[in-house]
Amino acid sequence: MRMFISLYKIQLLVSLTVAVSLIALAVITKPLLIGLVIFGSFLGTFILDLDYIIYSYFMEPTKNFSKTLTAFIKHKDLNNALKYIEFNKTDVKDKTLHSALFQIILAIFCVFVVSSEVTYLLKALVLSILCNSIYRLIEAHFNNQITDWFWAFKNTPTKKGTITYITVLFGVFVYCLTII
Repeated sequence: MRMFISLYKIQLLVSLTVAVSLIALAVITKPLLIGLVIFGSFLGTFILDLDYIIYSYFMEPTKNFSKTLTAFIKHKDLNNALKYIEFNKTDVKDKTLHSALFQIILAIFCVFVVSSEVTYLLKALVLSILCNSIYRLIEAHFNNQITDWFWAFKNTPTKKGTITYITVLFGVFVYCLTII
């Protein structure tokens, strides 16, 4: 449990912030709805890590990273699987969910979901995924791994272009919070 919290502490704080913001802005007072918002928000913390499972099972199942990860999962050793992902995450290139293309689609989807009459669980889930995705993009920006996020595009943006892109994504997130 300690290792789990140490790996996800920032992402969990991001999700908690999303949950509290959603509860406050939507003025949710029913305990069941509050629970659903918190659950959806925390679930959104881990959705982006499905990228490594997608990579291991569908995209590159013959790579060493994939074989090792699938062995951990097959033996239900999730603790070591998480450690393995954390320490080898830079070995995986062309990730599906850790990409600007996914973020653009997700941002559009967030606006659609938040503006529709769906449950707060789904709203919290998509907002948490978007916010955690923005956080991971910022993390990649500071680690000079921004080309990994823009692999689907012909050119990688400059630092100024990346900052503008992050600002636009954050603006979409704030807009989604205002239309709740």
